[in-house]
Amino acid sequence: MPFGKIDTHQHFFPQTYINAVGMDVLAAQMPNKRAPDWSPEKAIAMMDEAGIAEGILSVSSVPHVADPIRVARDCNDAAATLRQIHPGRFGAFASLPLPDIDASLAEATYALDALKADGFILFTSYDGAYLGDDRFTPLWEELDQRRAVVLIHPNEPSYALPAVAPASVLEFPFETTRTATSLILAGVLTRFPAIRFILSHAGGALPYLFPRVALSLNMMPGVIERVGDPAAAFRAFYYDTALAAGAPTFAALGQIADPSHILFGTDFPMAPDFGLRTFASALEAMDVPGLSRSAIYRDNAAVLLGRPR
Repeated sequence: MPFGKIDTHQHFFPQTYINAVGMDVLAAQMPNKRAPDWSPEKAIAMMDEAGIAEGILSVSSVPHVADPIRVARDCNDAAATLRQIHPGRFGAFASLPLPDIDASLAEATYALDALKADGFILFTSYDGAYLGDDRFTPLWEELDQRRAVVLIHPNEPSYALPAVAPASVLEFPFETTRTATSLILAGVLTRFPAIRFILSHAGGALPYLFPRVALSLNMMPGVIERVGDPAAAFRAFYYDTALAAGAPTFAALGQIADPSHILFGTDFPMAPDFGLRTFASALEAMDVPGLSRSAIYRDNAAVLLGRPR
């Protein structure tokens, strides 16, 4: 399947991750309160049915664990092993043991140089600090020099969850919106332009809020001088379609995203089978001027990750 889809948002659950995080934590985040079921065989079966040539693997949410440095290394080695066992079917976004910056810099070097990872998965906040916080600057400096790809994925928020819905329903897209806005406000996108940031789930609520955020940036003293053109900041992000394909989403992305920055994603195995089919149908029905299904399915990711178009 040399010209099949590239799934940039696909999770995996190696045993070291299950042992450290616990599937009950993931189950609590889900609308049905059931932990997802994953194996390499099930992932490949899903990919074959959906016409996906390659899935870029990353772990899902990581709450506080006892030994984050070991867990990150073991997850990264597990992804590298899967790439060896199933050549061409899997890529990998490596984990980092944040908020430990020194350990994360060391793991980033190992992941890129030894494991040849495609990039990194970072979560929306660590100990209540969103990614625009100054404490992450040394990491951005390194990843900018490396021209790294960074998938930003929501994590369990640091605040008490409102008793409205499970975290994955509302808080996850809101957390993505918050950390993306923090990156814009801090000028990270302009100071470190070589980092390619992918926002999960089409950026959460960010595309819809563009007019409000742009106006607010212009009203904040000194911010617009640091940020520059708000529209350019929004276009600098990449956006995946995981659990976010649909007419309203595509209409918003068509207004604010660079068409070459929209990437196909499934969120397997977090998305149930009927959800995968629903979003696949929505993508097939997409009719937005300037947006191309073939580019979203493969070409945009192929350029980003160095795969054949």
